[in-house]
Order: sequence, then structure tokens, then C-alpha cells
Amino acid sequence: MTAMDLRADSDMRPKAAPYKRAHPHPVKPVAHRAHSRRVGILRVALPATALVLLVLLGLWPQLRGSDDRFQVGFANLKPDAVENLSMVNARYQGIDKRNNPFAVTADKGTEEDPKNGVVVLDNPKADFVTQSGAGVYIEARLGTYYQHEQWLDLEGDVNLYHDQGYELHTQRARINLKDSSAEGHEAVTGKGPQGRLDGKGFRITDEGRKIVVIGQSGMTLKKAGQKK
Repeated sequence: MTAMDLRADSDMRPKAAPYKRAHPHPVKPVAHRAHSRRVGILRVALPATALVLLVLLGLWPQLRGSDDRFQVGFANLKPDAVENLSMVNARYQGIDKRNNPFAVTADKGTEEDPKNGVVVLDNPKADFVTQSGAGVYIEARLGTYYQHEQWLDLEGDVNLYHDQGYELHTQRARINLKDSSAEGHEAVTGKGPQGRLDGKGFRITDEGRKIVVIGQSGMTLKKAGQKK
């Protein structure tokens, strides 16, 4: 028996359809897309800007008139109608007649008489240097500072400390910062290098060199323990 030859003739094979290259979709370059976005933004922004300018042009006369009215009204205010100025953590510095520095500070300072330089102080404190070089520190609950005269009036729990060892306590005192002096005419208590002091007032004189307790004063000596 003869074997069958199963080879197919190459001409009888089904022919595949010819390959057609698909046309690629066109891709817009990046620069073209950015340009398109800019054009879109400008189409919205330009009309909006023009509209805002038109509105401002229409309102400008009214705005200018309001500004003029404000300036005229402010100029017509009397000085008495302006509220007194206040300053938190107020600080005033100066020098006395011998060019020694002094400083006045307070938790709050309110101008009571701006024309004459009068300031009301809350919790005032003052320190100055005497002609002998001694330092003096004073504090109180309330005070009035006369800037032109360089006076400081204190009231309420007035405490005075002198670095020569003196300490005085009273309810009212006047400090003359110009010549480093101070005085008080109400009951005073305190202590010094020699002991306890009591009196009806006090004075710091001789440009801060002397401290005098005035009135019916007494001194309790530390060593003797007796009153003179």
C-alpha cells in the first residue's frame, strides 16, 4: 500500500488579508495645549477686569466725596472732644539739674493735661541717683507726674528705699526729681542703720544726702532697744 502524501500545495493555502497600518491619532504638542489654556483664561479675565474698572469709574466720585467729608469732619473736632491718650507700661526718662539720670515708670500712664505735661500713673515707680551717688527707689499705688516741673506726687502705700540702708513707708509724698529731694507730711514708719523710725513726716534734703524724720518722731535703737 502506497503512503499518502499529505503535503499541501503552497498555492492552495488561504492567503492572509494584507496588513493595513492604522493611522495614528494626531497628538497636540504641549505648547499648543498651554496656548489654548492661556487663550481660555484671557477670554474670562479680560471681560471681568473691564467690568471691575467700569464699576470703579462709576463709584469714584462718591468715594472721593466720602473721603473729603471725613477729612472735614475730623478737622472740625475740638481738642476737648479727643479722649486723653493712655500708654501701657509708660516710661519717662530725664536728667536733674546736675545731669544725673532719673526714670519714672508705671503700669499705665494717662494724659490728664497734655498741654502742661501732666500724666496720671497707675502703680508708679521712680528711681534716681543723689549727688552723693546713692540710689533712691520709690513706689506707690497712684501718682501724678508733672513733666515740665519734674515733680512726682505719690499716694497710697508709698514705699521709699535708700541704698544707705533707709526704708520709709507712708501714704503721700512728693518727689522733686530736678534736685533729688523728697518730702511727705503724713505719718511715716521705717527703719535705718540705727533702728526703727516713726514720725509725722519726712524730708530728703541736701540733694539726697540727708534723710530727716520730722514731727514727733522716735527712733528705736537696735542695740539699746530703747526709744529716744
